[in-house]
Amino acid sequence: MKKSLFKTVTASLIGNLFEWYDFALFGYFAPIIGKLFFPSDNKAVELIAAFGAFAAGYLIRPIGGMIFGHIGDRMGRKKAMVLSILLMAVPTALIGVLPTYAEIGIWAPILLMAIRMLQGISMGGNYGGSITFTTEHTEPSQRGLIGSFAVTSCLVGILVGSGAAALASYIFSESTLMNWGWRVPFIVGILICFVGFYIRRNIPESPEYIIAQEAGELKKNPLREVFASHGRTLIKVVMAVMLHDLSFYILLVYMATHLSTQLGLSQGMALAINTASLVVVSIFTVASAWLSDKIGRKAVLSGAAFLFVIGTIPLLNIVNNAQDPWVILGAQMLLSIAVGGYFGPLPALMVEAYPTAVRFSAVTITTNISGPLFGGTAPMLVTFLIDKTGSNMIPAFYLTFGAVIALLVLRSINNHHTDEATDIDNFKVAA
Repeated sequence: MKKSLFKTVTASLIGNLFEWYDFALFGYFAPIIGKLFFPSDNKAVELIAAFGAFAAGYLIRPIGGMIFGHIGDRMGRKKAMVLSILLMAVPTALIGVLPTYAEIGIWAPILLMAIRMLQGISMGGNYGGSITFTTEHTEPSQRGLIGSFAVTSCLVGILVGSGAAALASYIFSESTLMNWGWRVPFIVGILICFVGFYIRRNIPESPEYIIAQEAGELKKNPLREVFASHGRTLIKVVMAVMLHDLSFYILLVYMATHLSTQLGLSQGMALAINTASLVVVSIFTVASAWLSDKIGRKAVLSGAAFLFVIGTIPLLNIVNNAQDPWVILGAQMLLSIAVGGYFGPLPALMVEAYPTAVRFSAVTITTNISGPLFGGTAPMLVTFLIDKTGSNMIPAFYLTFGAVIALLVLRSINNHHTDEATDIDNFKVAA
């Protein structure tokens, strides 16, 4: 990998790492946050309320996606990337010092919801933007592999967040963790943000964006152009991305809480299993992305979706009924292979589905429709349905449904491929 490309990938990795580190911490500490900010005699109500605050950050993200999508397509990818990471720091710092319900009453949950919404706006353009920015620095023949690093950075963020939560659970006693220990990982995470901000300030603009700008192809209203000219593609890609979001939030965020609150595992054991799953997912994300450069995006994605269809229900049934943590770990590992297989090629598929002039907006809209609608609400929804139905298999049914939809729509998504590869090569020669 060339030095300039490595720097670009690193810049995207740092920003996503910070974003998903923070979101992972909130998900993993949901039982504590629910008790401190939404106290109730019913633990399920506390947990549902905490995940409701988690979902609030996602429901507002489409606004952030529209704002940063417009900036990215009209003023440059780099400017949008720098601003998005800069605006992440303050809300995260505030969560780390926010008073609880016992200290300021009803203002505690109100302020927590407001902070989550601020985070949602600032993060609305980061993930989709990083996918666009990273892959536009890469020739189409390597977009699968290089684009997967945007996803891998999210997994690294989840991994670091999981490790930080596990470490906090190990270092602090249960009472200390409840009182103030849970705040430490949030406050420490701010350092990641400032490192990412510094790196993003010093990376070059996307060559594809510069080509489109010089050719006069940029749109005055890229958001309107996406819906007017690429609406059908948008719907199809959102349906494909749904499986990504469901598997991410059910298996890599919610499942740690499921293992502890529903199955009775210790929080430390649940986090350890989740951390191991993240490692496997990260490995197979890169491997499947590399494979998609060789045999095609749709072939790899369809294969992974098929694994979800045939494997999710039996494997989660094993997880729910096993007494041995090692058996649970084994089932989680097998599910993680399917997760990684689907994660890897997806960024390249999204980028190749839209033209350069509206790509930043289109990709951020795609991720910010699917993310809030299917991903951010998944932990709250499955917790609610488990409480109402008494069935621990709700996550398996929901995830299988998403996999069936993905299989149906993947075949009809076209590659919006022009002569970008030649244009980029000519641009690099001229530069």
